[in-house]
Amino acid sequence: MLYRETLPVMKTLQFLVLVLAVAVPLRAADLPDTSYPTSDRQSLRINMTVKPAFPQHLIANGVNRGETRVLISVSHQGVLVDSLVVAYTDKAFADAVLDVLERWRYEPMLVRGQAVPCQVELLISFEATGVVVSLDVNKAISRLTNRPEEIVFSPCGLRELDQIPRPVQADSPIFPKWLRDSGIHGNVTVEFYIDEKGAVRMPAVLAADHEELGFLAVDAVRGWRFDAPTRNGRPVLAKVRQLFHFGPSES
Repeated sequence: MLYRETLPVMKTLQFLVLVLAVAVPLRAADLPDTSYPTSDRQSLRINMTVKPAFPQHLIANGVNRGETRVLISVSHQGVLVDSLVVAYTDKAFADAVLDVLERWRYEPMLVRGQAVPCQVELLISFEATGVVVSLDVNKAISRLTNRPEEIVFSPCGLRELDQIPRPVQADSPIFPKWLRDSGIHGNVTVEFYIDEKGAVRMPAVLAADHEELGFLAVDAVRGWRFDAPTRNGRPVLAKVRQLFHFGPSES
């Protein structure tokens, strides 16, 4: 249900894109035909028809490199349905990436021979001059985490907020009787973001005892809404995890 992989690194003179792919759980009705081998999986493919432009005003200010991390959600039809910036060293780099995302072309992830919706994280490293040498995903993430002074925007954890965001709408997952009676029980952990307006963004399953329960949990979380999370009185992006328990007594 939850597929994790590293896609090929793509290099140019101006920027480097590293893609970390995580397939979002599908609705039960969208499950691919299980007659296909589970090893039959093709990564999301991105045709970068236009390159993000290095912000010229940053070069004039002596800035010659930077990074942006953005989550994108792509439908089973290869349509970009959502994008969310989760980190950057300068907002101008994030704006440059958002400016081109909708002009890129996407070939959906295939699982067991069928196209599935997926969520992927892009790590985009800008270099003003020179060729970016081979750089694997672990090294790229290290570049960001080892230079914390350069990261000026990233999601807040719950402990960093003024208070835990108050849910405005948070319906529990619907647990069908037929599924409960079939002996499907257990826990699901969903990770998602709450944006500056209180909307839930990019929900995905981190762990699930049964993939069917993951579908139910994510479908419920997509409809949740909160008061805007704040830090020092200002709206911020928050990263949240929620544990769900589906037991025999659920209704």
